[in-house]
Amino acid sequence: MNFLRSRRDLWATLLPTATAAVLLLLAPRLPWIAPSAQPSPLLLLVLIAVGVAASVHRPLKGETLGLGAMVIPPALYLSGGGPAAALAAACLVLTQLALRLSRTSTAQKHERRGMLRVLEDAGRAALATLGGAAAWAAVRFLWALPAALATGAFVYLLVWIGLEIADRKIRRPDQPLRLQTLLPPFGLDLFGWILGGAVAVAGLAGGWGLAGVLLVALALLVLEAARSAWILNRADNRIHDLERLGLAGERMLKKEEELVQVVERIRDESAKVLAYHWYHFEALAPGWELRSWCSTPEGRLEEGVPEPGNWAPVLPGFHRRAAWQILERQLRAQGRVVARVRFWCDPRRLDPKSVDLLDLLIPQASLSVQRCFAGLEAQEDPLTGALLRRALEPKLNQAYYRVGERGGAMSVVLCDIDHFKKINDTYGHAVGDRALVAVSAVLKGSRRDGDLCCRYGGEEFLLLVDGIAGEDALGMADRLRRSIEELPFEVDGKRVNITMSAGVACFPDLYIKSAAELILFADEALYAAKRKGRNRCLLDIGQGKYLDVHGNVVDSGEPVAETPEPPRIFA
Repeated sequence: MNFLRSRRDLWATLLPTATAAVLLLLAPRLPWIAPSAQPSPLLLLVLIAVGVAASVHRPLKGETLGLGAMVIPPALYLSGGGPAAALAAACLVLTQLALRLSRTSTAQKHERRGMLRVLEDAGRAALATLGGAAAWAAVRFLWALPAALATGAFVYLLVWIGLEIADRKIRRPDQPLRLQTLLPPFGLDLFGWILGGAVAVAGLAGGWGLAGVLLVALALLVLEAARSAWILNRADNRIHDLERLGLAGERMLKKEEELVQVVERIRDESAKVLAYHWYHFEALAPGWELRSWCSTPEGRLEEGVPEPGNWAPVLPGFHRRAAWQILERQLRAQGRVVARVRFWCDPRRLDPKSVDLLDLLIPQASLSVQRCFAGLEAQEDPLTGALLRRALEPKLNQAYYRVGERGGAMSVVLCDIDHFKKINDTYGHAVGDRALVAVSAVLKGSRRDGDLCCRYGGEEFLLLVDGIAGEDALGMADRLRRSIEELPFEVDGKRVNITMSAGVACFPDLYIKSAAELILFADEALYAAKRKGRNRCLLDIGQGKYLDVHGNVVDSGEPVAETPEPPRIFA
Protein backbone atom coordinates (compact mmCIF):
# COMPACT_ATOMS: atom_id res chain seq x y z
CA MET A 1 0.00 0.00 0.00
CA ASN A 2 2.82 2.42 0.79
CA PHE A 3 4.48 1.53 -2.51
CA LEU A 4 1.33 2.32 -4.47
CA ARG A 5 0.89 5.54 -2.58
CA SER A 6 4.47 6.61 -3.30
CA ARG A 7 3.93 5.89 -6.99
CA ARG A 8 0.80 8.04 -7.03
CA ASP A 9 2.69 10.87 -5.28
CA LEU A 10 5.46 10.60 -7.85
CA TRP A 11 3.02 10.81 -10.77
CA ALA A 12 1.17 13.72 -9.17
CA THR A 13 4.49 15.59 -8.91
CA LEU A 14 5.97 14.74 -12.30
CA LEU A 15 2.97 15.37 -14.52
CA PRO A 16 2.52 19.14 -13.98
CA THR A 17 6.26 19.78 -13.61
CA ALA A 18 7.27 17.90 -16.77
CA THR A 19 4.36 19.30 -18.83
CA ALA A 20 5.18 22.88 -17.82
CA ALA A 21 8.89 22.36 -18.61
CA VAL A 22 8.11 20.98 -22.09
CA LEU A 23 5.70 23.82 -22.91
CA LEU A 24 8.18 26.46 -21.75
CA LEU A 25 10.88 24.91 -23.95
CA LEU A 26 8.49 24.94 -26.94
CA ALA A 27 7.18 28.45 -26.17
CA PRO A 28 9.18 30.22 -28.93
CA ARG A 29 7.51 27.94 -31.54
CA LEU A 30 3.96 28.29 -30.25
CA PRO A 31 2.37 31.54 -31.46
CA TRP A 32 -0.18 31.80 -28.64
CA ILE A 33 2.49 31.82 -25.93
CA ALA A 34 5.54 33.00 -27.89
CA PRO A 35 7.51 35.96 -26.43
CA SER A 36 6.36 39.24 -27.94
CA ALA A 37 9.14 41.46 -26.60
CA GLN A 38 12.18 41.43 -24.37
CA PRO A 39 11.45 43.26 -21.06
CA SER A 40 14.17 45.28 -19.42
CA PRO A 41 16.09 43.51 -16.63
CA LEU A 42 15.11 46.21 -14.12
CA LEU A 43 11.41 45.80 -14.86
CA LEU A 44 11.78 42.03 -14.68
CA LEU A 45 13.38 42.28 -11.23
CA VAL A 46 10.61 44.64 -10.11
CA LEU A 47 7.96 42.16 -11.28
CA ILE A 48 9.69 39.24 -9.50
CA ALA A 49 10.11 41.23 -6.28
CA VAL A 50 6.49 42.39 -6.34
CA GLY A 51 5.24 38.88 -7.10
CA VAL A 52 7.17 37.33 -4.22
CA ALA A 53 6.21 40.11 -1.78
CA ALA A 54 2.53 39.85 -2.69
CA SER A 55 2.48 36.02 -2.60
CA VAL A 56 3.88 35.89 0.93
CA HIS A 57 0.57 37.15 2.34
CA ARG A 58 -1.75 34.11 2.50
CA PRO A 59 -4.70 34.78 4.78
CA LEU A 60 -6.69 31.99 3.09
CA LYS A 61 -3.80 29.49 3.13
CA GLY A 62 -3.35 27.60 -0.15
CA GLU A 63 -0.26 27.09 -2.31
CA THR A 64 -1.10 29.44 -5.20
CA LEU A 65 0.30 32.85 -6.13
CA GLY A 66 -2.56 34.62 -4.39
CA LEU A 67 -2.14 38.40 -4.67
CA GLY A 68 1.14 37.73 -6.49
CA ALA A 69 -0.98 37.04 -9.57
CA MET A 70 -1.03 40.83 -10.08
CA VAL A 71 2.29 40.57 -11.96
CA ILE A 72 0.87 38.23 -14.64
CA PRO A 73 -1.23 40.78 -16.67
CA PRO A 74 1.66 43.31 -16.95
CA ALA A 75 4.01 40.49 -17.90
CA LEU A 76 1.58 39.35 -20.62
CA TYR A 77 1.46 42.88 -22.05
CA LEU A 78 5.23 43.31 -21.95
CA SER A 79 6.63 39.93 -23.00
CA GLY A 80 3.93 37.39 -23.87
CA GLY A 81 2.74 34.08 -22.44
CA GLY A 82 6.00 32.13 -22.20
CA PRO A 83 7.97 34.67 -20.16
CA ALA A 84 4.90 35.39 -18.00
CA ALA A 85 4.59 31.67 -17.17
CA ALA A 86 8.30 31.47 -16.31
CA LEU A 87 7.89 34.58 -14.15
CA ALA A 88 4.93 33.04 -12.29
CA ALA A 89 6.88 29.81 -11.66
CA ALA A 90 9.92 31.74 -10.42
CA CYS A 91 7.79 33.89 -8.09
CA LEU A 92 6.13 30.81 -6.58
CA VAL A 93 9.45 29.00 -6.03
CA LEU A 94 11.00 32.04 -4.36
CA THR A 95 7.87 32.56 -2.26
CA GLN A 96 7.88 28.96 -1.05
CA LEU A 97 11.57 29.16 -0.18
CA ALA A 98 11.03 32.43 1.70
CA LEU A 99 8.15 30.89 3.67
CA ARG A 100 10.14 27.75 4.50
CA LEU A 101 13.10 29.79 5.71
CA SER A 102 10.82 31.83 7.95
CA ARG A 103 9.14 28.80 9.52
CA THR A 104 10.41 27.45 12.81
CA SER A 105 9.58 23.84 12.02
CA THR A 106 12.78 22.04 11.06
CA ALA A 107 10.91 18.93 9.97
CA GLN A 108 9.89 20.49 6.64
CA LYS A 109 13.38 21.80 5.94
CA HIS A 110 15.05 18.40 5.99
CA GLU A 111 12.49 16.45 3.99
CA ARG A 112 13.37 15.79 0.36
CA ARG A 113 9.71 15.62 -0.57
CA GLY A 114 9.23 19.28 0.40
CA MET A 115 11.35 20.57 -2.49
CA LEU A 116 9.56 18.28 -4.94
CA ARG A 117 6.27 19.79 -3.86
CA VAL A 118 7.69 23.27 -4.48
CA LEU A 119 8.60 22.29 -8.05
CA GLU A 120 5.15 20.76 -8.50
CA ASP A 121 3.47 24.00 -7.39
CA ALA A 122 5.74 25.96 -9.75
CA GLY A 123 4.72 23.67 -12.63
CA ARG A 124 1.05 24.21 -11.87
CA ALA A 125 1.58 27.98 -11.73
CA ALA A 126 3.27 27.89 -15.14
CA LEU A 127 0.50 25.73 -16.68
CA ALA A 128 -2.25 27.96 -15.27
CA THR A 129 -0.46 31.07 -16.56
CA LEU A 130 0.00 29.48 -20.00
CA GLY A 131 -3.71 28.67 -20.10
CA GLY A 132 -4.61 32.22 -19.15
CA ALA A 133 -2.11 33.57 -21.69
CA ALA A 134 -3.66 31.48 -24.50
CA ALA A 135 -7.14 32.77 -23.64
CA TRP A 136 -5.76 36.31 -23.37
CA ALA A 137 -4.14 36.09 -26.81
CA ALA A 138 -7.28 34.65 -28.41
CA VAL A 139 -9.71 37.22 -27.00
CA ARG A 140 -7.47 40.27 -27.22
CA PHE A 141 -7.71 40.42 -31.01
CA LEU A 142 -11.50 39.99 -30.97
CA TRP A 143 -12.81 42.06 -28.07
CA ALA A 144 -11.72 44.89 -25.87
CA LEU A 145 -9.13 44.77 -23.13
CA PRO A 146 -11.57 44.11 -20.21
CA ALA A 147 -12.92 41.05 -21.99
CA ALA A 148 -9.40 39.72 -22.57
CA LEU A 149 -8.59 40.34 -18.91
CA ALA A 150 -11.72 38.55 -17.67
CA THR A 151 -11.25 35.61 -20.03
CA GLY A 152 -7.59 35.17 -19.11
CA ALA A 153 -8.39 35.25 -15.39
CA PHE A 154 -11.23 32.74 -15.86
CA VAL A 155 -9.07 30.26 -17.79
CA TYR A 156 -6.16 30.77 -15.34
CA LEU A 157 -8.35 29.86 -12.39
CA LEU A 158 -10.07 27.03 -14.29
CA VAL A 159 -6.76 25.38 -15.19
CA TRP A 160 -5.34 25.71 -11.69
CA ILE A 161 -8.52 24.38 -10.04
CA GLY A 162 -8.50 21.46 -12.48
CA LEU A 163 -4.87 20.69 -11.65
CA GLU A 164 -5.65 20.85 -7.92
CA ILE A 165 -8.57 18.44 -8.33
CA ALA A 166 -6.45 16.07 -10.41
CA ASP A 167 -3.66 16.19 -7.82
CA ARG A 168 -6.01 15.27 -4.98
CA LYS A 169 -7.64 12.51 -6.99
CA ILE A 170 -4.27 10.99 -7.90
CA ARG A 171 -2.90 11.16 -4.35
CA ARG A 172 -6.07 10.25 -2.44
CA PRO A 173 -8.54 8.60 -4.84
CA ASP A 174 -10.68 7.28 -1.98
CA GLN A 175 -11.27 10.66 -0.32
CA PRO A 176 -14.13 12.91 -1.46
CA LEU A 177 -13.45 16.44 -2.69
CA ARG A 178 -14.52 19.30 -0.48
CA LEU A 179 -15.10 22.47 -2.48
CA GLN A 180 -15.44 24.57 0.68
CA THR A 181 -11.71 24.01 1.34
CA LEU A 182 -10.64 23.98 -2.32
CA LEU A 183 -12.10 27.20 -3.77
CA PRO A 184 -11.50 29.99 -1.16
CA PRO A 185 -7.72 30.36 -1.76
CA PHE A 186 -8.34 31.10 -5.45
CA GLY A 187 -10.29 34.23 -4.51
CA LEU A 188 -6.97 35.96 -3.85
CA ASP A 189 -5.70 34.97 -7.31
CA LEU A 190 -8.80 36.50 -8.90
CA PHE A 191 -8.31 39.71 -6.92
CA GLY A 192 -4.64 39.74 -7.93
CA TRP A 193 -5.61 39.44 -11.59
CA ILE A 194 -7.96 42.42 -11.21
CA LEU A 195 -5.20 44.51 -9.60
CA GLY A 196 -2.75 43.44 -12.30
CA GLY A 197 -5.20 44.37 -15.04
CA ALA A 198 -5.63 47.83 -13.49
CA VAL A 199 -1.84 48.24 -13.38
CA ALA A 200 -1.56 47.15 -17.03
CA VAL A 201 -4.22 49.68 -18.07
CA ALA A 202 -2.38 52.38 -16.13
CA GLY A 203 0.87 51.39 -17.83
CA LEU A 204 -0.71 51.63 -21.29
CA ALA A 205 -2.27 54.99 -20.49
CA GLY A 206 0.41 56.71 -18.43
CA GLY A 207 3.61 54.78 -19.10
CA TRP A 208 5.21 51.76 -17.49
CA GLY A 209 7.07 53.92 -15.01
CA LEU A 210 3.72 54.77 -13.40
CA ALA A 211 2.77 51.08 -13.55
CA GLY A 212 5.98 50.15 -11.74
CA VAL A 213 5.26 52.71 -8.99
CA LEU A 214 1.75 51.30 -8.59
CA LEU A 215 3.10 47.73 -8.37
CA VAL A 216 5.65 48.70 -5.72
CA ALA A 217 3.00 50.56 -3.71
CA LEU A 218 0.66 47.59 -3.88
CA ALA A 219 3.48 45.24 -2.86
CA LEU A 220 4.30 47.42 0.16
CA LEU A 221 0.67 47.43 1.23
CA VAL A 222 0.52 43.65 0.93
CA LEU A 223 3.76 43.28 2.90
CA GLU A 224 2.38 45.47 5.67
CA ALA A 225 -0.77 43.32 5.75
CA ALA A 226 1.40 40.18 5.88
CA ARG A 227 3.47 41.66 8.72
CA SER A 228 0.35 42.55 10.70
CA ALA A 229 -1.10 39.08 10.11
CA TRP A 230 2.18 37.49 11.20
CA ILE A 231 2.25 39.56 14.41
CA LEU A 232 -1.38 38.70 15.14
CA ASN A 233 -0.80 35.01 14.43
CA ARG A 234 2.28 35.03 16.66
CA ALA A 235 0.30 36.66 19.46
CA ASP A 236 -2.50 34.11 19.06
CA ASN A 237 0.00 31.26 19.13
CA ARG A 238 1.63 32.73 22.22
CA ILE A 239 -1.72 33.00 23.98
CA HIS A 240 -2.57 29.45 22.94
CA ASP A 241 0.79 28.18 24.20
CA LEU A 242 0.37 29.98 27.52
CA GLU A 243 -3.11 28.52 27.92
CA ARG A 244 -1.73 25.06 27.22
CA LEU A 245 1.07 25.57 29.72
CA GLY A 246 -1.40 26.86 32.30
CA LEU A 247 -3.59 23.80 31.89
CA ALA A 248 -0.51 21.58 31.99
CA GLY A 249 0.58 23.23 35.23
CA GLU A 250 -2.85 22.73 36.77
CA ARG A 251 -2.83 19.08 35.80
CA MET A 252 0.67 18.54 37.18
CA LEU A 253 -0.12 20.32 40.45
CA LYS A 254 -3.04 18.06 41.25
CA LYS A 255 -2.55 16.20 44.50
CA GLU A 256 -0.86 12.86 43.90
CA GLU A 257 -0.01 10.14 46.38
CA GLU A 258 2.99 8.64 44.63
CA LEU A 259 6.06 10.20 43.04
CA VAL A 260 5.68 7.81 40.12
CA GLN A 261 2.39 9.47 39.18
CA VAL A 262 4.08 12.87 39.15
CA VAL A 263 6.84 11.46 36.92
CA GLU A 264 4.21 10.13 34.49
CA ARG A 265 2.33 13.42 34.48
CA ILE A 266 5.50 15.41 33.69
CA ARG A 267 6.25 12.96 30.88
CA ASP A 268 2.75 13.28 29.39
CA GLU A 269 2.63 17.08 29.58
CA SER A 270 6.13 17.42 28.11
CA ALA A 271 5.09 15.23 25.17
CA LYS A 272 2.43 17.80 24.28
CA VAL A 273 5.02 20.54 23.69
CA LEU A 274 8.15 18.60 22.67
CA ALA A 275 8.75 15.78 20.20
CA TYR A 276 11.13 13.35 21.91
CA HIS A 277 11.89 9.62 21.78
CA TRP A 278 13.28 8.85 25.26
CA TYR A 279 12.49 10.39 28.64
CA HIS A 280 14.49 10.13 31.87
CA PHE A 281 13.61 11.40 35.36
CA GLU A 282 15.96 11.37 38.36
CA ALA A 283 14.87 12.25 41.90
CA LEU A 284 17.74 14.13 43.58
CA ALA A 285 16.09 15.76 46.61
CA PRO A 286 18.45 15.88 49.63
CA GLY A 287 17.50 13.34 52.26
CA TRP A 288 15.77 11.04 49.78
CA GLU A 289 17.05 7.92 48.12
CA LEU A 290 18.20 8.33 44.52
CA ARG A 291 15.52 6.97 42.19
CA SER A 292 15.38 6.97 38.41
CA TRP A 293 12.68 6.29 35.84
CA CYS A 294 12.80 6.17 32.05
CA SER A 295 10.14 6.09 29.36
CA THR A 296 10.67 4.24 26.10
CA PRO A 297 9.38 5.41 22.68
CA GLU A 298 6.52 2.92 23.16
CA GLY A 299 5.38 4.90 26.23
CA ARG A 300 6.23 2.40 28.97
CA LEU A 301 7.52 3.95 32.19
CA GLU A 302 10.15 1.76 33.83
CA GLU A 303 12.42 2.25 36.79
CA GLY A 304 16.01 2.49 35.64
CA VAL A 305 18.22 4.33 33.16
CA PRO A 306 17.38 4.55 29.41
CA GLU A 307 19.55 2.94 26.74
CA PRO A 308 18.73 4.80 23.51
CA GLY A 309 22.02 4.14 21.72
CA ASN A 310 24.05 6.78 19.90
CA TRP A 311 21.88 7.47 16.84
CA ALA A 312 18.37 8.71 16.21
CA PRO A 313 16.07 6.42 14.16
CA VAL A 314 16.13 6.47 10.36
CA LEU A 315 13.74 8.87 8.64
CA PRO A 316 11.94 7.95 5.41
CA GLY A 317 13.72 9.18 2.28
CA PHE A 318 17.37 10.10 1.87
CA HIS A 319 18.78 11.33 5.17
CA ARG A 320 21.97 11.13 7.14
CA ARG A 321 21.95 9.36 10.46
CA ALA A 322 21.92 11.95 13.22
CA ALA A 323 23.24 11.73 16.77
CA TRP A 324 20.78 12.36 19.57
CA GLN A 325 20.30 15.87 20.86
CA ILE A 326 19.82 15.51 24.62
CA LEU A 327 17.88 18.25 26.39
CA GLU A 328 18.58 18.25 30.13
CA ARG A 329 16.73 20.44 32.59
CA GLN A 330 17.04 20.69 36.38
CA LEU A 331 13.96 20.95 38.58
CA ARG A 332 14.67 23.28 41.47
CA ALA A 333 12.81 24.09 44.66
CA GLN A 334 13.94 26.91 46.96
CA GLY A 335 17.32 27.09 45.28
CA ARG A 336 18.16 23.38 45.50
CA VAL A 337 17.97 20.73 42.81
CA VAL A 338 15.23 18.21 43.57
CA ALA A 339 15.13 16.34 40.25
CA ARG A 340 16.57 16.19 36.74
CA VAL A 341 14.81 15.42 33.46
CA ARG A 342 16.37 14.46 30.14
CA PHE A 343 14.82 14.18 26.68
CA TRP A 344 16.44 12.39 23.73
CA CYS A 345 15.35 14.30 20.60
CA ASP A 346 15.99 13.87 16.88
CA PRO A 347 17.77 17.11 15.84
CA ARG A 348 16.26 16.84 12.35
CA ARG A 349 12.77 17.13 13.80
CA LEU A 350 13.44 19.37 16.79
CA ASP A 351 11.43 22.58 16.77
CA PRO A 352 13.14 25.51 18.56
CA LYS A 353 9.71 26.81 19.56
CA SER A 354 8.97 23.56 21.36
CA VAL A 355 12.21 23.94 23.33
CA ASP A 356 11.04 27.37 24.47
CA LEU A 357 7.71 25.89 25.54
CA LEU A 358 9.54 23.17 27.47
CA ASP A 359 11.54 25.84 29.33
CA LEU A 360 8.26 27.52 30.28
CA LEU A 361 6.91 24.19 31.53
CA ILE A 362 9.93 23.34 33.71
CA PRO A 363 9.09 25.77 36.61
CA GLN A 364 5.63 24.23 36.90
CA ALA A 365 7.12 20.74 36.83
CA SER A 366 9.54 21.83 39.57
CA LEU A 367 6.65 23.07 41.69
CA SER A 368 4.79 19.79 41.15
CA VAL A 369 7.80 17.74 42.29
CA GLN A 370 8.36 20.07 45.24
CA ARG A 371 4.75 19.64 46.37
CA CYS A 372 5.07 15.88 46.00
CA PHE A 373 8.20 15.79 48.18
CA ALA A 374 6.54 18.12 50.70
CA GLY A 375 3.57 15.77 50.87
CA LEU A 376 5.86 12.81 51.36
CA GLU A 377 7.76 14.65 54.10
CA ALA A 378 4.47 15.29 55.89
CA GLN A 379 3.60 11.60 55.70
CA GLU A 380 6.95 9.87 56.11
CA ASP A 381 9.28 9.54 59.07
CA PRO A 382 12.50 11.40 58.18
CA LEU A 383 14.68 8.84 59.99
CA THR A 384 13.35 5.52 58.71
CA GLY A 385 11.35 6.54 55.63
CA ALA A 386 8.29 4.67 56.94
CA LEU A 387 4.86 6.29 57.03
CA LEU A 388 3.99 8.37 60.05
CA ARG A 389 1.16 7.31 62.30
CA ARG A 390 -1.10 10.18 61.22
CA ALA A 391 -0.86 9.04 57.58
CA LEU A 392 -1.91 5.49 58.47
CA GLU A 393 -5.49 6.10 59.65
CA PRO A 394 -7.10 7.08 56.29
CA LYS A 395 -5.37 4.23 54.46
CA LEU A 396 -6.39 1.76 57.15
CA ASN A 397 -10.02 2.88 56.93
CA GLN A 398 -9.99 2.61 53.14
CA ALA A 399 -8.75 -0.97 53.32
CA TYR A 400 -11.34 -1.82 56.00
CA TYR A 401 -14.28 -0.50 53.97
CA ARG A 402 -12.99 -2.12 50.79
CA VAL A 403 -12.79 -5.56 52.45
CA GLY A 404 -16.22 -5.05 54.00
CA GLU A 405 -17.83 -4.20 50.67
CA ARG A 406 -15.94 -6.44 48.23
CA GLY A 407 -14.80 -9.29 50.46
CA GLY A 408 -11.29 -10.63 50.88
CA ALA A 409 -9.06 -10.12 53.91
CA MET A 410 -6.70 -7.61 55.47
CA SER A 411 -4.11 -8.15 58.18
CA VAL A 412 -2.20 -5.89 60.56
CA VAL A 413 1.25 -6.81 61.86
CA LEU A 414 2.44 -4.80 64.87
CA CYS A 415 6.20 -5.19 65.40
CA ASP A 416 8.36 -4.14 68.34
CA ILE A 417 12.16 -4.29 68.70
CA ASP A 418 13.08 -6.35 71.75
CA HIS A 419 15.05 -4.62 74.52
CA PHE A 420 15.45 -1.45 72.45
CA LYS A 421 15.90 0.68 75.59
CA LYS A 422 18.87 -1.48 76.52
CA ILE A 423 20.47 -0.78 73.11
CA ASN A 424 20.02 2.96 73.64
CA ASP A 425 21.35 2.87 77.21
CA THR A 426 24.34 0.69 76.32
CA TYR A 427 25.48 2.09 72.98
CA GLY A 428 23.81 5.50 72.76
CA HIS A 429 20.93 6.95 70.80
CA ALA A 430 22.94 7.17 67.56
CA VAL A 431 23.31 3.39 67.54
CA GLY A 432 19.62 3.10 68.42
CA ASP A 433 18.77 5.23 65.37
CA ARG A 434 20.92 2.95 63.23
CA ALA A 435 19.02 -0.06 64.56
CA LEU A 436 15.70 1.58 63.72
CA VAL A 437 16.89 2.32 60.17
CA ALA A 438 18.14 -1.26 59.69
CA VAL A 439 14.89 -2.81 60.95
CA SER A 440 12.83 -0.38 58.86
CA ALA A 441 14.80 -1.31 55.73
CA VAL A 442 13.94 -4.98 56.24
CA LEU A 443 10.26 -4.25 56.82
CA LYS A 444 9.98 -1.88 53.86
CA GLY A 445 11.87 -4.23 51.58
CA SER A 446 9.26 -6.95 52.07
CA ARG A 447 6.31 -4.82 50.95
CA ARG A 448 4.23 -5.66 47.94
CA ASP A 449 2.43 -3.05 45.87
CA GLY A 450 -0.32 -1.70 48.11
CA ASP A 451 1.23 -2.78 51.43
CA LEU A 452 2.12 -0.10 53.98
CA CYS A 453 4.90 0.16 56.54
CA CYS A 454 4.30 2.69 59.33
CA ARG A 455 6.40 3.77 62.28
CA TYR A 456 3.72 3.41 64.91
CA GLY A 457 5.70 4.45 67.98
CA GLY A 458 9.29 4.78 69.20
CA GLU A 459 10.50 1.29 68.31
CA GLU A 460 7.16 -0.03 67.05
CA PHE A 461 6.33 -0.55 63.37
CA LEU A 462 3.00 -1.49 61.84
CA LEU A 463 2.51 -3.35 58.58
CA LEU A 464 -0.84 -3.16 56.76
CA VAL A 465 -1.09 -6.19 54.48
CA ASP A 466 -4.07 -6.15 52.13
CA GLY A 467 -5.46 -9.35 50.59
CA ILE A 468 -3.67 -11.80 52.95
CA ALA A 469 -5.40 -13.92 55.60
CA GLY A 470 -4.20 -14.27 59.16
CA GLU A 471 -2.04 -17.43 58.94
CA ASP A 472 -0.29 -16.19 55.79
CA ALA A 473 0.38 -12.85 57.45
CA LEU A 474 1.75 -14.73 60.49
CA GLY A 475 4.18 -16.64 58.24
CA MET A 476 5.28 -13.39 56.60
CA ALA A 477 5.84 -11.80 60.02
CA ASP A 478 7.96 -14.76 61.13
CA ARG A 479 10.12 -14.53 58.00
CA LEU A 480 10.70 -10.86 58.77
CA ARG A 481 11.56 -11.77 62.37
CA ARG A 482 14.23 -14.22 61.18
CA SER A 483 15.63 -11.67 58.70
CA ILE A 484 15.99 -9.10 61.47
CA GLU A 485 17.58 -11.67 63.76
CA GLU A 486 20.19 -12.36 61.06
CA LEU A 487 21.03 -8.69 60.47
CA PRO A 488 24.84 -8.10 60.50
CA PHE A 489 24.52 -5.18 62.91
CA GLU A 490 27.85 -4.22 64.44
CA VAL A 491 29.05 -1.60 66.90
CA ASP A 492 32.81 -0.98 67.11
CA GLY A 493 33.45 -4.26 65.30
CA LYS A 494 31.25 -6.24 67.69
CA ARG A 495 28.03 -7.83 66.49
CA VAL A 496 24.88 -6.77 68.32
CA ASN A 497 21.88 -9.08 68.18
CA ILE A 498 18.59 -7.44 67.28
CA THR A 499 15.37 -9.37 67.68
CA MET A 500 11.75 -8.48 67.11
CA SER A 501 8.38 -9.59 68.43
CA ALA A 502 5.18 -9.23 66.40
CA GLY A 503 1.44 -9.51 66.89
CA VAL A 504 -0.89 -10.26 63.98
CA ALA A 505 -4.64 -9.65 63.61
CA CYS A 506 -6.84 -10.30 60.58
CA PHE A 507 -10.24 -9.11 59.39
CA PRO A 508 -12.75 -10.72 58.85
CA ASP A 509 -11.32 -13.57 60.96
CA LEU A 510 -11.94 -11.32 63.97
CA TYR A 511 -15.19 -9.47 64.52
CA ILE A 512 -14.44 -5.75 64.68
CA LYS A 513 -16.58 -2.63 64.40
CA SER A 514 -13.84 -0.30 63.16
CA ALA A 515 -10.39 -0.49 61.60
CA ALA A 516 -8.80 0.86 64.81
CA GLU A 517 -10.00 -2.22 66.73
CA LEU A 518 -7.85 -4.42 64.49
CA ILE A 519 -4.76 -2.63 65.78
CA LEU A 520 -5.92 -3.29 69.36
CA PHE A 521 -6.12 -7.03 68.65
CA ALA A 522 -2.65 -6.96 67.05
CA ASP A 523 -1.36 -5.06 70.09
CA GLU A 524 -2.73 -7.73 72.41
CA ALA A 525 -1.03 -10.43 70.35
CA LEU A 526 2.23 -8.45 70.49
CA TYR A 527 2.16 -8.23 74.30
CA ALA A 528 1.32 -11.93 74.48
CA ALA A 529 4.45 -12.61 72.40
CA LYS A 530 6.46 -10.43 74.78
CA ARG A 531 5.17 -12.35 77.77
CA LYS A 532 5.99 -15.67 76.12
CA GLY A 533 9.67 -14.77 75.88
CA ARG A 534 10.01 -12.26 72.96
CA ASN A 535 11.55 -12.94 69.54
CA ARG A 536 8.37 -14.62 68.33
CA CYS A 537 5.15 -13.88 66.42
CA LEU A 538 1.57 -14.64 67.47
CA LEU A 539 -1.76 -14.39 65.66
CA ASP A 540 -4.82 -13.32 67.63
CA ILE A 541 -7.66 -15.80 66.95
CA GLY A 542 -10.05 -14.35 69.54
CA GLN A 543 -11.24 -15.14 73.05
CA GLY A 544 -7.74 -14.72 74.50
CA LYS A 545 -6.26 -17.44 72.25
CA TYR A 546 -3.24 -17.02 69.97
CA LEU A 547 -1.68 -19.10 67.23
CA ASP A 548 2.08 -19.41 66.77
CA VAL A 549 3.91 -20.10 63.53
CA HIS A 550 4.01 -23.86 64.23
CA GLY A 551 0.22 -24.09 64.49
CA ASN A 552 0.10 -24.34 68.29
CA VAL A 553 -2.69 -22.53 70.13
CA VAL A 554 -1.57 -20.70 73.26
CA ASP A 555 -3.51 -18.60 75.69
CA SER A 556 -2.71 -15.09 76.82
CA GLY A 557 -1.08 -16.27 80.03
CA GLU A 558 -3.23 -13.94 82.11
CA PRO A 559 -5.51 -15.30 84.83
CA VAL A 560 -9.13 -15.57 83.76
CA ALA A 561 -11.70 -14.31 86.23
CA GLU A 562 -13.95 -17.02 87.69
CA THR A 563 -17.55 -17.06 86.59
CA PRO A 564 -19.64 -15.65 89.46
CA GLU A 565 -22.29 -17.88 91.02
CA PRO A 566 -25.90 -16.92 90.40
CA PRO A 567 -27.58 -15.26 93.40
CA ARG A 568 -29.41 -17.52 95.82
CA ILE A 569 -32.84 -16.16 96.56
CA PHE A 570 -33.65 -18.63 99.26
CA ALA A 571 -31.26 -19.64 101.98
